[in-house]
Amino acid sequence: MAAERRGPRLLIVPAADRCLGWALRAANGRPLGVGVRTYRSEDELAEAVRELIIERAALRCSTGQSEGRQWVWSAYLPVRSTRPGAADAVPVARSARGYLRRDQCQAGIEGFLAGLQWVGQELRRSGRDVRWPL
Repeated sequence: MAAERRGPRLLIVPAADRCLGWALRAANGRPLGVGVRTYRSEDELAEAVRELIIERAALRCSTGQSEGRQWVWSAYLPVRSTRPGAADAVPVARSARGYLRRDQCQAGIEGFLAGLQWVGQELRRSGRDVRWPL
């Protein structure tokens, strides 16, 4: 029997009001990023994660400092609407923690993007659709 490949995993995270969210963790359990939105069902969550994985190359990431003066990042999908206010982008993912230095925050973005890449490749390799746990 072939050994299972270990790598980053997408996890379902319970949220308030019986909603669900997601978190991306490295193989060693270190948090790579978390989803910003919450979802009412696993199907809704799976569809959002599927879009994130498909569109990962188009993600726009930005860094900034939190009120506690720690560096944090946010990731945005491209806006696909012409309706008024659509340009007010809401992030789809953010750093799971704050960083002391900007270069550490940038490395956190790179780890998150590499984790998404790995999950996407594993899904293609296995022929599976987005299902939990990944």
